[in-house]
Amino acid sequence: MAVTKIWQVKDSLFRVIDYCNNPEKTKPSDLQQVISYATNEEKTDSADEQFHAVTGINCKAETAFEEMRNVQERFGKTGGNVAYHAYQSFKTGEVTAEQCHRLGVELARKMWGDKYQVLVASHYNTGTFHNHLILNAVGMWDGKKYDCCKREYYRMRRLSDEICQREGLTVIQNPKKKSPRPIYISEKNGEATKYNLMREAIDKALSMSWDQSSFVSAMKAQGYLVDFNPNHKYATIRSVNAKRATRLYHLGEEYDRPAIYKRLDENYEYDRQNVMRRYDERMNPYCREWVIANPPGRNYEYRKKFYYTNFGNSNLVEIYLTLFVLLLDITAEAVKLAYELLRDETTVPKYVLAVKMKPISPEMKAAERFVDRYTKQMILMAEAKFKTPDEIRGYIAKREFDIVDMKKAREHWRNKLRNAKDPEQIAEYKQKRDKCTAYISRLRFQKETAQTILNDIPKTLKLLRAEQNVQRGIDPYEYYKGYKMKDAKENEKSISR
Repeated sequence: MAVTKIWQVKDSLFRVIDYCNNPEKTKPSDLQQVISYATNEEKTDSADEQFHAVTGINCKAETAFEEMRNVQERFGKTGGNVAYHAYQSFKTGEVTAEQCHRLGVELARKMWGDKYQVLVASHYNTGTFHNHLILNAVGMWDGKKYDCCKREYYRMRRLSDEICQREGLTVIQNPKKKSPRPIYISEKNGEATKYNLMREAIDKALSMSWDQSSFVSAMKAQGYLVDFNPNHKYATIRSVNAKRATRLYHLGEEYDRPAIYKRLDENYEYDRQNVMRRYDERMNPYCREWVIANPPGRNYEYRKKFYYTNFGNSNLVEIYLTLFVLLLDITAEAVKLAYELLRDETTVPKYVLAVKMKPISPEMKAAERFVDRYTKQMILMAEAKFKTPDEIRGYIAKREFDIVDMKKAREHWRNKLRNAKDPEQIAEYKQKRDKCTAYISRLRFQKETAQTILNDIPKTLKLLRAEQNVQRGIDPYEYYKGYKMKDAKENEKSISR
């Protein structure tokens, strides 16, 4: 298994020339830094043996920097991207030091050996053998700059995989992109991210399914559409409210199509009775007899109002109260904050507080990660009583003027402080200056929070519509009346009434 990556190295022409003229007073160029890093012997020490391997292709390893700079100066291309830094990392314990370096040199020759200068250095400082490949961005013969596009990255990965297959090394079949760091940290902490919610839904659906049909049905009840079409190369999953699907293998091998089929077969062979019982319990409310025997009560009327509310025509208090009730447990503090918003004859339908629903849609569940953000917005709304976006814009503009005025006041007390000599006056002026600073911080916080409310309004409406669609789609009485959960293409039409 070899992981590959490539990125550009930028430099300043002035800094390079300045470095060449006076190396004692300036920092080394990016090109020299990356070459120095690659040739650092301390990073090439193996656990059991001293191993130092650096090879130059179309240049000598000892004079690689000078030779690369000469080519750049000859063609007058010493600025912009001066080099590209690539690496090739092997699975721990799968290659020897010599094999690692040999394969790195082979990869560099196949990629750039006939046109560009390359320095290949093998390291072991991370506990696994890997190669650094430093590529001069300027071609030796024609002076053309290397075009490091996606096509070139995939070509490097393909050549590396071919070399690994020939050597009998493992190859990653479905390479995955790195998750953004906030998502990676959230997943590591077990928070409700997009992928974690998908895995949780699949596990729950598998606990009550024994074939593909029952599994797809159980996933739809949780707000997901699964595509197992054999004519498609990859099985996919998406929320009914989403337009883009996710390939199942991104969730891990245990959630890909073969693993799901295997678990369904095991359910059918070894636990069919319990699985079918759980499936029947889930489907029981959707039969005609259950609906007739359990007529809807008063609370259902509130739910029905929630299903049919067009939040696009609602005021901000109603929108945020509904979101608040869905995302948070209804505690005494939450109800108190809700009633704060009901002052000054603000009218909010009773269902907002009466419908104590748990969020079901994947979008609303994922939004639970941002409860702190929504709580800050709710507290500001309780103070400012926003009803329309225009009121928020006016509030932001007023806060900007207030900040300017308070900065002038703070500057006034700072000037007084510079000329003050009496200790009592100095203490007084410092206190007034610090009060101004604290007030400015509060004004900035209010302005930023109001701006987040303004920015989040479209997302909040989308969240509520997604929740409406899923809540109504799994309601036995709506299902009995013929409502079918809409996917993203039909969602806007179905909610607009």
